[in-house]
Amino acid sequence: MKWNDMHNFLIAALEKKIPEKAKLADVLSDILCMEKGAVYRRIRGEVPFSFFEIVNITEKLNMSLDSLVHANSMRTDRFVLKLIEYTELNDIDYTHWDDYNELIDSAKNDSKSEIAESLNVLPISIYSKFDTLSRYYLFKWQYLFNGTKSRLPYRDLVIPERLYRIYQTYFEKTRNIANTLYVWDHLIFQYLVTDIKYFSSINLVTSNDIRQIKEELFAFLDYTEKIAINGCFEETGKPVQFYISDINLEADYSYIRINDLYISLVRTFILYSGASLDRDSYEKTKAWIQSLKKSSTLVTQSGTMLRAHFFEKQRNIISEL
Repeated sequence: MKWNDMHNFLIAALEKKIPEKAKLADVLSDILCMEKGAVYRRIRGEVPFSFFEIVNITEKLNMSLDSLVHANSMRTDRFVLKLIEYTELNDIDYTHWDDYNELIDSAKNDSKSEIAESLNVLPISIYSKFDTLSRYYLFKWQYLFNGTKSRLPYRDLVIPERLYRIYQTYFEKTRNIANTLYVWDHLIFQYLVTDIKYFSSINLVTSNDIRQIKEELFAFLDYTEKIAINGCFEETGKPVQFYISDINLEADYSYIRINDLYISLVRTFILYSGASLDRDSYEKTKAWIQSLKKSSTLVTQSGTMLRAHFFEKQRNIISEL
């Protein structure tokens, strides 16, 4: 779905709910804590509503975002894929990221907030701390999805400073979520090393690039192992459960609950996610991730030998680069 369609569907739904334009502007101004001039620019379509604004409006006016997305469709697909062109980011793309970080930041006021991720790739909630790893995943994205520019070597990839700052902000804000759960594929680092070896074989990643990536991967492991030992984020002390799956995870799923907002996500195309605000989708995603514990090993504050063995094995895998 195009973002313009989302905007138009929202306006159509709002005009049905509140036909008087002046009253509609007053209501939106109160909800968004925004001057009427800015509200009118959004109503006229001169400025698009951000994702965070749409969520806020639909929540306060008791409107279903799912039905809004499919207002002109007979189907009721629950997941919406928001595509961001990471190598050519525009203001709207940055706004979506800023809004998402603002949503995550609101977790600091919710003692029951939670996030859970089942993953076969490293989580951005941790690797965003490391510039080289953040750059690597952007490099892989542009190789697969950036057409004729896909032969751009890793060393020539330029990441906007603003995006780096957004990543750092995301890392910092996720430390404030009250409860975090990770379930990792036991081959998560093997997959990554296999990819890097491929890019090296086609001369897009140099030996010097690999040296820098290895350094950050070791730092990533050191940081993660501390989380596993202590059972919390060292920055905030917020609890973390960390499981290693004994079976392969075929896809990445996550769910987030903050201030009565329920979000479920399916990772696609490396950096994208299909997102849903549907409560039933949230509950199913949560049940799926929780069920993975049955075939996984808890390594936070327990399983000392298994934990030590896992992290030592990952260091050996990285050393193969």
